[in-house]
Amino acid sequence: MFCKILSYKGYMKKQTNKNEPIICITDLCNQNCIFCSRGKAKPKISKKSIEEKINFFKDSICIEGGEPMLSRNVYKWTAYAKEKKVKDIILVTNGFNLEKPELVQKLLDCGITMFNVHLPAHNEKLFDLLTGTKGNFRRRIEAIKNLIDIAGHHRVRLTMVVNSVIYKYLGAYAAFIADNFPDILYIEINMIKVLGYVEERSWLVPKLKAIKSPLLKMFKTLDKAQIKFLTDGFPLCYLNGYEHMSIDVFKLAHSKSELYLGEKNTAPPCAKCSLIKLCPGLRTDYLNLYGYSELKPSAKSPAPIIKGSRNQLRKNK
Repeated sequence: MFCKILSYKGYMKKQTNKNEPIICITDLCNQNCIFCSRGKAKPKISKKSIEEKINFFKDSICIEGGEPMLSRNVYKWTAYAKEKKVKDIILVTNGFNLEKPELVQKLLDCGITMFNVHLPAHNEKLFDLLTGTKGNFRRRIEAIKNLIDIAGHHRVRLTMVVNSVIYKYLGAYAAFIADNFPDILYIEINMIKVLGYVEERSWLVPKLKAIKSPLLKMFKTLDKAQIKFLTDGFPLCYLNGYEHMSIDVFKLAHSKSELYLGEKNTAPPCAKCSLIKLCPGLRTDYLNLYGYSELKPSAKSPAPIIKGSRNQLRKNK
């Protein structure tokens, strides 16, 4: 997941920093997501490494797990980061226990500046299937609403992962967001990674041709509702009309710093694409799984896309 901040513009700027520090404070999780990119692997956690990261990175840190709210030290490390004057302290969470107002307020008092909440599906059936849990969907929705009420919409963002279970329902997912969280800061829409459990469950990776129509329907629904969103992991030739919403466009068009795009690669069809300077191509794990036959070189001018990306930043100052 991307870690992010107090404004959409700030978020975009942060993406040029390839050293965004992720601080895992626990390997415990209350979910068993079938597409978890970590899988059975456990993060290396030590008091010394956590302290070193917090002491070094003064701009922004991400506190995650596992599920960080399962750690009794979540408040300790948040308060420590605040004490060390870290500007942005982001909690990457599945919302566990955050339907409780007193816990949200405690996190804010300790220094959390942004809540990054994963919402994998828009109804109970799909939610249970994807998370490997029962009866937690309503609690997740209550937690997000509670966060917005107490922390403010400018401190709450959502993340969702496009996979073979959910892709047919992307339009309905977007409509659900519009109906329930119309003032959310923004939502980031990510292509599934072939990591962790997905390495053994490649059926979870949908083909680009299959997701293109539902994905564009999702974008149109969010756009109509004036809900901000970003995309990651989708080549520009599959974002027809929404190329400027790709995080890669911002990175490649507006950043002067060294960029980390190592998870993606261009393929032979990309050589004929007019947008090659704005698009790093497909995820390498997708190329290894399905190849590049779905890629269709674009003939679009990159200038309007760059302008659209810049305008998007101005609108969201």
